[in-house]
Amino acid sequence: MGHSLIPERMLVVSPSLAATIGLEEAIVLQALNDGAQPHDTDWQFINKTTLRKWLPFWDDTQIKRILKNLADKGVVHYNSPPFGQSDQLFYSFKAVAPASSQQSKTQQAYKQSQQQYKNVIAANWQPDHETLRYIAETLGIAKRYAQAQVKEFVYHHQSQGTLAASWSTMFIRWVNKRNKEDQSHPAVFQGDANRKMQMNTQWQPEETTLEILQKAGVDPSFIQDCVSEFILYWQEKGDAHDTWNTKFVAWVRRQWARFSASLAHPSDPVPMTDGWSPSEDVFEILAMASIDRNFAQSIVPEFVLYWRDSNQLHTSWNSKFLQHAKHLWSKRLNGQQGNAATSQRDYIASTTLEERLSDTSWAN
Repeated sequence: MGHSLIPERMLVVSPSLAATIGLEEAIVLQALNDGAQPHDTDWQFINKTTLRKWLPFWDDTQIKRILKNLADKGVVHYNSPPFGQSDQLFYSFKAVAPASSQQSKTQQAYKQSQQQYKNVIAANWQPDHETLRYIAETLGIAKRYAQAQVKEFVYHHQSQGTLAASWSTMFIRWVNKRNKEDQSHPAVFQGDANRKMQMNTQWQPEETTLEILQKAGVDPSFIQDCVSEFILYWQEKGDAHDTWNTKFVAWVRRQWARFSASLAHPSDPVPMTDGWSPSEDVFEILAMASIDRNFAQSIVPEFVLYWRDSNQLHTSWNSKFLQHAKHLWSKRLNGQQGNAATSQRDYIASTTLEERLSDTSWAN
Protein backbone atom coordinates (compact mmCIF):
# COMPACT_ATOMS: atom_id res chain seq x y z
CA MET A 1 0.00 0.00 0.00
CA GLY A 2 1.40 3.41 -1.01
CA HIS A 3 2.06 6.33 1.30
CA SER A 4 -0.94 8.61 1.81
CA LEU A 5 1.17 11.61 0.91
CA ILE A 6 1.82 10.25 -2.61
CA PRO A 7 -1.64 10.17 -4.24
CA GLU A 8 -0.54 11.26 -7.74
CA ARG A 9 1.66 9.86 -10.49
CA MET A 10 5.35 10.19 -9.70
CA LEU A 11 7.89 12.08 -11.74
CA VAL A 12 10.82 9.80 -12.44
CA VAL A 13 14.05 11.62 -13.24
CA SER A 14 17.36 10.16 -14.33
CA PRO A 15 20.11 11.18 -11.85
CA SER A 16 22.77 11.24 -14.56
CA LEU A 17 20.56 13.38 -16.80
CA ALA A 18 19.90 15.82 -13.92
CA ALA A 19 23.64 16.05 -13.30
CA THR A 20 24.21 16.80 -16.98
CA ILE A 21 21.53 19.37 -17.86
CA GLY A 22 20.27 20.44 -14.41
CA LEU A 23 17.57 19.09 -12.11
CA GLU A 24 14.83 21.50 -13.21
CA GLU A 25 15.55 20.89 -16.87
CA ALA A 26 15.57 17.12 -16.35
CA ILE A 27 12.14 17.23 -14.65
CA VAL A 28 10.58 19.28 -17.46
CA LEU A 29 12.23 17.14 -20.15
CA GLN A 30 10.80 14.01 -18.52
CA ALA A 31 7.34 15.61 -18.49
CA LEU A 32 7.65 16.51 -22.19
CA ASN A 33 8.72 12.96 -22.95
CA ASP A 34 5.90 11.33 -20.96
CA GLY A 35 3.16 13.67 -22.20
CA ALA A 36 4.15 13.84 -25.87
CA GLN A 37 1.35 13.41 -28.42
CA PRO A 38 2.23 12.98 -32.13
CA HIS A 39 1.51 15.84 -34.51
CA ASP A 40 3.37 14.66 -37.61
CA THR A 41 6.59 12.84 -38.41
CA ASP A 42 8.71 15.68 -37.06
CA TRP A 43 6.73 17.37 -34.30
CA GLN A 44 4.84 16.39 -31.19
CA PHE A 45 2.86 18.42 -28.70
CA ILE A 46 1.64 18.57 -25.12
CA ASN A 47 -1.31 20.49 -23.72
CA LYS A 48 -0.37 23.37 -21.43
CA THR A 49 -2.95 22.16 -18.88
CA THR A 50 -1.11 18.84 -18.68
CA LEU A 51 2.20 20.52 -17.95
CA ARG A 52 0.60 22.72 -15.31
CA LYS A 53 -1.02 19.69 -13.69
CA TRP A 54 2.19 17.68 -13.62
CA LEU A 55 4.32 20.62 -12.46
CA PRO A 56 2.10 22.41 -9.90
CA PHE A 57 5.13 23.57 -7.89
CA TRP A 58 6.11 26.01 -10.69
CA ASP A 59 4.15 28.91 -12.16
CA ASP A 60 4.01 29.75 -15.87
CA THR A 61 6.97 32.14 -15.66
CA GLN A 62 9.20 29.46 -14.15
CA ILE A 63 8.07 26.79 -16.63
CA LYS A 64 8.71 29.18 -19.51
CA ARG A 65 12.20 29.89 -18.15
CA ILE A 66 13.09 26.20 -17.90
CA LEU A 67 11.71 25.46 -21.37
CA LYS A 68 13.95 28.22 -22.72
CA ASN A 69 16.93 26.70 -20.90
CA LEU A 70 16.26 23.39 -22.65
CA ALA A 71 16.16 25.14 -26.03
CA ASP A 72 19.37 27.05 -25.26
CA LYS A 73 21.08 23.75 -24.47
CA GLY A 74 19.91 22.32 -27.83
CA VAL A 75 17.90 19.56 -26.11
CA VAL A 76 14.48 20.61 -27.46
CA HIS A 77 13.26 22.63 -30.45
CA TYR A 78 9.95 24.52 -30.32
CA ASN A 79 7.52 25.46 -33.05
CA SER A 80 4.71 27.32 -31.28
CA PRO A 81 4.02 30.48 -29.28
CA PRO A 82 5.76 30.73 -25.88
CA PHE A 83 4.29 28.62 -23.11
CA GLY A 84 1.06 30.10 -21.80
CA GLN A 85 0.14 31.92 -25.02
CA SER A 86 -1.44 28.92 -26.76
CA ASP A 87 -3.23 25.74 -25.71
CA GLN A 88 -0.49 23.43 -27.01
CA LEU A 89 3.29 23.46 -26.98
CA PHE A 90 4.80 21.96 -30.17
CA TYR A 91 8.34 20.57 -29.88
CA SER A 92 10.86 18.13 -31.29
CA PHE A 93 13.63 16.09 -29.69
CA LYS A 94 15.63 15.80 -32.93
CA ALA A 95 19.24 16.94 -32.90
CA VAL A 96 18.52 19.53 -35.61
CA ALA A 97 15.30 21.54 -35.82
CA PRO A 98 13.08 19.96 -38.54
CA ALA A 99 12.39 21.97 -41.70
CA SER A 100 9.28 20.18 -42.92
CA SER A 101 6.21 21.58 -44.64
CA GLN A 102 4.28 20.96 -41.45
CA GLN A 103 6.65 23.26 -39.64
CA SER A 104 6.00 26.11 -42.03
CA LYS A 105 2.27 25.71 -41.43
CA THR A 106 2.70 25.91 -37.68
CA GLN A 107 5.05 28.85 -38.08
CA GLN A 108 2.29 30.64 -39.95
CA ALA A 109 -0.14 29.79 -37.16
CA TYR A 110 2.41 31.10 -34.68
CA LYS A 111 2.61 34.45 -36.45
CA GLN A 112 -1.17 34.66 -36.63
CA SER A 113 -1.48 33.85 -32.95
CA GLN A 114 1.11 36.51 -32.10
CA GLN A 115 -0.87 39.11 -34.05
CA GLN A 116 -4.10 37.95 -32.42
CA TYR A 117 -2.71 38.46 -28.94
CA LYS A 118 -1.34 41.95 -29.66
CA ASN A 119 -3.16 44.92 -28.16
CA VAL A 120 -2.64 48.57 -27.28
CA ILE A 121 -1.50 49.53 -23.81
CA ALA A 122 -4.15 50.63 -21.31
CA ALA A 123 -3.92 54.15 -19.87
CA ASN A 124 -3.85 52.70 -16.34
CA TRP A 125 -1.41 49.87 -17.13
CA GLN A 126 0.86 48.80 -14.27
CA PRO A 127 3.54 46.08 -14.11
CA ASP A 128 2.50 43.03 -12.10
CA HIS A 129 4.33 41.64 -9.10
CA GLU A 130 6.18 38.99 -11.14
CA THR A 131 7.48 41.60 -13.58
CA LEU A 132 8.82 43.83 -10.82
CA ARG A 133 10.35 40.83 -9.06
CA TYR A 134 12.10 39.74 -12.27
CA ILE A 135 13.47 43.27 -12.78
CA ALA A 136 14.74 43.37 -9.19
CA GLU A 137 16.10 39.84 -8.85
CA THR A 138 17.33 39.08 -12.37
CA LEU A 139 18.33 42.51 -13.66
CA GLY A 140 19.31 43.91 -10.27
CA ILE A 141 17.29 47.11 -10.82
CA ALA A 142 15.50 48.64 -7.83
CA LYS A 143 11.71 48.33 -7.73
CA ARG A 144 11.41 52.08 -7.08
CA TYR A 145 13.39 52.85 -10.24
CA ALA A 146 11.19 50.54 -12.33
CA GLN A 147 7.97 52.04 -10.98
CA ALA A 148 9.24 55.53 -11.79
CA GLN A 149 9.42 54.54 -15.46
CA VAL A 150 5.76 53.49 -15.79
CA LYS A 151 4.20 56.84 -16.72
CA GLU A 152 6.73 57.58 -19.44
CA PHE A 153 6.48 54.00 -20.75
CA VAL A 154 2.68 54.22 -21.03
CA TYR A 155 2.70 57.72 -22.58
CA HIS A 156 5.30 56.71 -25.17
CA HIS A 157 3.49 53.61 -26.40
CA GLN A 158 0.07 55.27 -26.30
CA SER A 159 1.36 58.12 -28.46
CA GLN A 160 3.02 55.69 -30.88
CA GLY A 161 -0.03 53.41 -31.07
CA THR A 162 2.20 50.43 -30.36
CA LEU A 163 0.72 46.92 -30.42
CA ALA A 164 2.30 44.22 -28.27
CA ALA A 165 1.48 40.69 -27.12
CA SER A 166 3.22 41.13 -23.76
CA TRP A 167 3.47 44.57 -22.20
CA SER A 168 5.35 43.06 -19.29
CA THR A 169 8.13 41.95 -21.64
CA MET A 170 8.16 45.35 -23.32
CA PHE A 171 8.39 47.05 -19.93
CA ILE A 172 11.30 44.85 -18.82
CA ARG A 173 13.23 45.80 -21.97
CA TRP A 174 12.34 49.49 -21.51
CA VAL A 175 13.52 49.59 -17.90
CA ASN A 176 16.70 47.69 -18.70
CA LYS A 177 17.55 50.08 -21.55
CA ARG A 178 16.78 53.19 -19.48
CA ASN A 179 18.84 51.86 -16.58
CA LYS A 180 21.85 51.22 -18.82
CA GLU A 181 21.58 54.76 -20.22
CA ASP A 182 21.34 56.26 -16.77
CA GLN A 183 24.13 54.12 -15.34
CA SER A 184 26.46 55.38 -18.06
CA HIS A 185 26.30 58.73 -16.24
CA PRO A 186 26.85 57.75 -12.58
CA ALA A 187 27.80 61.25 -11.54
CA VAL A 188 24.28 62.35 -12.39
CA PHE A 189 22.15 59.41 -11.37
CA GLN A 190 23.86 57.88 -8.36
CA GLY A 191 21.96 58.92 -5.26
CA ASP A 192 23.34 59.52 -1.81
CA ALA A 193 20.87 59.38 1.07
CA ASN A 194 23.19 61.56 3.15
CA ARG A 195 23.03 64.34 0.58
CA LYS A 196 19.27 64.72 0.27
CA MET A 197 18.23 68.31 -0.16
CA GLN A 198 15.14 70.31 -0.95
CA MET A 199 14.68 72.00 -4.30
CA ASN A 200 16.00 75.57 -4.45
CA THR A 201 15.56 78.40 -6.93
CA GLN A 202 19.18 78.19 -8.13
CA TRP A 203 18.98 74.52 -9.13
CA GLN A 204 19.97 73.67 -12.71
CA PRO A 205 20.26 70.28 -14.44
CA GLU A 206 23.76 68.89 -14.96
CA GLU A 207 25.33 69.12 -18.41
CA THR A 208 25.21 65.35 -18.66
CA THR A 209 21.47 65.45 -17.96
CA LEU A 210 20.95 67.87 -20.83
CA GLU A 211 23.09 65.65 -23.05
CA ILE A 212 20.95 62.60 -22.26
CA LEU A 213 17.73 64.44 -23.10
CA GLN A 214 19.09 65.94 -26.30
CA LYS A 215 20.34 62.54 -27.45
CA ALA A 216 16.79 61.29 -26.88
CA GLY A 217 15.61 63.90 -29.40
CA VAL A 218 14.23 66.48 -26.96
CA ASP A 219 14.48 70.05 -28.22
CA PRO A 220 16.93 72.13 -26.10
CA SER A 221 14.48 75.05 -25.76
CA PHE A 222 11.79 72.63 -24.58
CA ILE A 223 14.20 71.38 -21.90
CA GLN A 224 15.01 74.90 -20.69
CA ASP A 225 11.32 75.83 -20.52
CA CYS A 226 10.77 72.83 -18.22
CA VAL A 227 13.32 73.93 -15.62
CA SER A 228 11.31 76.70 -13.95
CA GLU A 229 8.09 74.68 -13.74
CA PHE A 230 10.05 71.70 -12.38
CA ILE A 231 11.56 73.89 -9.64
CA LEU A 232 8.20 75.40 -8.70
CA TYR A 233 6.47 72.01 -8.56
CA TRP A 234 9.05 70.49 -6.19
CA GLN A 235 9.39 73.63 -4.09
CA GLU A 236 5.67 73.51 -3.42
CA LYS A 237 5.84 69.80 -2.52
CA GLY A 238 8.73 70.48 -0.14
CA ASP A 239 10.29 67.03 -0.62
CA ALA A 240 14.00 66.36 -0.20
CA HIS A 241 15.80 64.12 -2.72
CA ASP A 242 19.32 63.19 -3.70
CA THR A 243 18.56 62.47 -7.37
CA TRP A 244 17.04 65.65 -8.78
CA ASN A 245 18.63 65.05 -12.16
CA THR A 246 16.96 61.64 -12.43
CA LYS A 247 13.60 63.19 -11.63
CA PHE A 248 14.16 65.98 -14.14
CA VAL A 249 14.95 63.50 -16.92
CA ALA A 250 11.73 61.58 -16.20
CA TRP A 251 9.75 64.86 -15.98
CA VAL A 252 10.98 66.11 -19.36
CA ARG A 253 10.72 62.73 -21.11
CA ARG A 254 7.10 62.33 -20.02
CA GLN A 255 6.13 65.81 -21.24
CA TRP A 256 8.07 65.43 -24.49
CA ALA A 257 6.35 62.11 -25.25
CA ARG A 258 2.95 63.74 -24.91
CA PHE A 259 4.07 66.85 -26.80
CA SER A 260 5.46 64.74 -29.66
CA ALA A 261 2.20 62.79 -29.82
CA SER A 262 0.31 66.04 -30.41
CA LEU A 263 2.50 66.62 -33.48
CA ALA A 264 2.23 63.07 -34.81
CA HIS A 265 -0.27 63.89 -37.53
CA PRO A 266 0.48 67.35 -38.97
CA SER A 267 -1.96 68.79 -41.48
CA ASP A 268 -1.33 71.16 -44.39
CA PRO A 269 -0.17 74.65 -43.38
CA VAL A 270 -3.11 76.91 -42.56
CA PRO A 271 -3.46 80.55 -41.42
CA MET A 272 -4.67 81.60 -37.99
CA THR A 273 -8.40 82.28 -37.85
CA ASP A 274 -10.63 84.32 -35.55
CA GLY A 275 -12.14 82.24 -32.80
CA TRP A 276 -9.30 79.69 -32.77
CA SER A 277 -8.70 77.95 -29.44
CA PRO A 278 -6.26 75.22 -28.34
CA SER A 279 -7.43 71.61 -28.27
CA GLU A 280 -8.07 69.85 -24.98
CA ASP A 281 -4.85 67.86 -25.51
CA VAL A 282 -2.87 71.10 -25.19
CA PHE A 283 -4.39 71.89 -21.80
CA GLU A 284 -3.69 68.31 -20.65
CA ILE A 285 -0.02 68.65 -21.62
CA LEU A 286 0.21 71.99 -19.83
CA ALA A 287 -1.44 70.46 -16.76
CA MET A 288 1.34 67.82 -16.70
CA ALA A 289 3.75 70.73 -16.29
CA SER A 290 1.55 72.25 -13.55
CA ILE A 291 0.78 75.24 -15.76
CA ASP A 292 -2.44 76.94 -14.71
CA ARG A 293 -5.32 76.49 -17.17
CA ASN A 294 -6.67 79.98 -16.50
CA PHE A 295 -3.26 81.43 -17.33
CA ALA A 296 -3.17 79.50 -20.62
CA GLN A 297 -6.67 80.58 -21.58
CA SER A 298 -5.86 84.21 -20.76
CA ILE A 299 -3.08 84.38 -23.37
CA VAL A 300 -5.13 82.87 -26.22
CA PRO A 301 -6.55 86.21 -27.53
CA GLU A 302 -3.14 87.87 -27.91
CA PHE A 303 -1.74 84.69 -29.49
CA VAL A 304 -4.55 84.65 -32.07
CA LEU A 305 -4.15 88.40 -32.71
CA TYR A 306 -0.39 88.18 -33.29
CA TRP A 307 -0.52 85.24 -35.69
CA ARG A 308 -3.64 86.43 -37.52
CA ASP A 309 -1.97 89.76 -38.30
CA SER A 310 1.28 88.05 -39.33
CA ASN A 311 -0.54 86.10 -42.11
CA GLN A 312 1.86 83.21 -41.60
CA LEU A 313 0.93 79.57 -42.21
CA HIS A 314 1.65 76.67 -39.86
CA THR A 315 0.81 72.98 -39.77
CA SER A 316 0.02 72.91 -36.05
CA TRP A 317 -1.22 75.95 -34.18
CA ASN A 318 -1.61 73.74 -31.12
CA SER A 319 2.14 73.12 -30.97
CA LYS A 320 2.87 76.82 -31.52
CA PHE A 321 0.58 77.77 -28.67
CA LEU A 322 2.08 75.09 -26.44
CA GLN A 323 5.55 76.55 -26.98
CA HIS A 324 4.23 80.07 -26.41
CA ALA A 325 2.46 79.16 -23.14
CA LYS A 326 5.45 77.26 -21.75
CA HIS A 327 7.80 80.09 -22.70
CA LEU A 328 5.72 82.81 -21.00
CA TRP A 329 5.12 80.62 -17.96
CA SER A 330 8.85 80.00 -17.63
CA LYS A 331 9.65 83.72 -17.92
CA ARG A 332 7.04 84.56 -15.33
CA LEU A 333 8.43 82.01 -12.88
CA ASN A 334 11.99 83.21 -13.42
CA GLY A 335 10.86 86.73 -12.57
CA GLN A 336 8.95 85.66 -9.47
CA GLN A 337 11.11 82.98 -7.84
CA GLY A 338 11.08 83.54 -4.12
CA ASN A 339 7.56 84.96 -4.37
CA ALA A 340 4.75 82.49 -3.78
CA ALA A 341 2.23 84.67 -5.62
CA THR A 342 2.34 83.13 -9.10
CA SER A 343 -1.23 83.59 -10.17
CA GLN A 344 -2.47 84.80 -13.52
CA ARG A 345 -3.52 88.08 -11.90
CA ASP A 346 0.07 88.86 -10.83
CA TYR A 347 1.40 88.17 -14.30
CA ILE A 348 -1.13 90.33 -16.09
CA ALA A 349 -0.59 93.14 -13.59
CA SER A 350 3.18 93.13 -14.10
CA THR A 351 3.17 93.19 -17.92
CA THR A 352 1.33 95.04 -20.65
CA LEU A 353 -0.33 93.53 -23.69
CA GLU A 354 2.18 95.38 -25.87
CA GLU A 355 5.09 93.85 -23.95
CA ARG A 356 3.69 90.37 -24.23
CA LEU A 357 3.02 90.74 -27.94
CA SER A 358 6.48 92.14 -28.59
CA ASP A 359 8.10 89.18 -26.83
CA THR A 360 8.16 86.86 -29.84
CA SER A 361 11.35 84.89 -29.17
CA TRP A 362 9.17 81.82 -28.67
CA ALA A 363 7.86 82.14 -32.24
CA ASN A 364 11.20 81.66 -33.96
